[in-house]
Amino acid sequence: MKKVLILTKTNWSEAPRIRHQLTRLLKRKGYQIVFVEKNAYKNFLIKSRKEEGIEFFGHAELIHHQLRYFKFIQRLNNFVVQFYLKKIIKRVQFDFIMNFSYEYSFLKKLAPGKKVITMIEDDFESQAKFGMTRQIKNQVAETCRMSDSVLTVSYPLMEKLKTYNSNVKMLFPWSERQYTEPPKTQDRATVLYFGYVHRLEWNVIEKLIKETDHKFRFVGPTAKSSDEKMIEHLKHTYSNFEYIPFSSIGDLKLDDVFCSILPYDPEIKSVQACTISNRAFNLLSLGLPLAYADLQYLIEAPESIITKNRSVEDYKKTLNFFRENFYAVQKDIETFLNSHYENDRWKILEEAINE
Repeated sequence: MKKVLILTKTNWSEAPRIRHQLTRLLKRKGYQIVFVEKNAYKNFLIKSRKEEGIEFFGHAELIHHQLRYFKFIQRLNNFVVQFYLKKIIKRVQFDFIMNFSYEYSFLKKLAPGKKVITMIEDDFESQAKFGMTRQIKNQVAETCRMSDSVLTVSYPLMEKLKTYNSNVKMLFPWSERQYTEPPKTQDRATVLYFGYVHRLEWNVIEKLIKETDHKFRFVGPTAKSSDEKMIEHLKHTYSNFEYIPFSSIGDLKLDDVFCSILPYDPEIKSVQACTISNRAFNLLSLGLPLAYADLQYLIEAPESIITKNRSVEDYKKTLNFFRENFYAVQKDIETFLNSHYENDRWKILEEAINE
């Protein structure tokens, strides 16, 4: 059985992202998984455990990757990380590395002869803290140049990464569920937001809650105290707003939902780098059309199921359309999803592994 070493800055217990999807996909395809989790700053011993048939490791590092302002700090931190990764590598065998850490340009030296596939799933430069943009850009470039192939999830990221590595492939997230036609119910009056409550256009959201007769259900953890304060404000001000801190997609109450809203703030650079969210295909598989923010590089899809919105009035028209035509757009959703399931993505990943 083949084995893959997956390097991340994510705890397995975090809300699912594409790294979770890819890990489970590789496992289903017969790979044994060694998954290195988010680095810690206090634990100087390597932590390990097994669950879900996956072998997990965790190790220490010196300083957060967004705070390494100088080259010597990066090198010092990388020295520590390499020290721990060498120890982990001695304990496990693997056929290739699936890397989600943009600053790991040392992997070929650490594991000579092993293929490295790097996934860049965020615009880390645009998310950089003050003074870190150039440092992060250089680290992304070095890591991509070192890699045998690079995978990414958006059109603008792909164009940028092609300047560092000629072998860049698009690998969107996918629907983990086969489309099922939603049950016919009399009263579908609720708009769903599902995901991290973060980077949202709150002024638009409040106007929609205040000025329409739809109900709004927001499900997911808040990322910042400002988001938490806004949730509290909406909960106590509007009777048609409901907030649920966390629920898995399989446990969502959906019989009264007619669409999902993704009202990201388009003025945020990292938002504009997005082509499709990790949750979008799963939401579509539940029969929910998507009311999206006006993102320049949003995935091409029929407007009947994914609609861009520039203003409050646009959102109002879109929500009314989806509410009135919920069952009529189901065939469009089913047809669109036919090319966005697991096997479609496996073809891309398998090509990167075997080339």
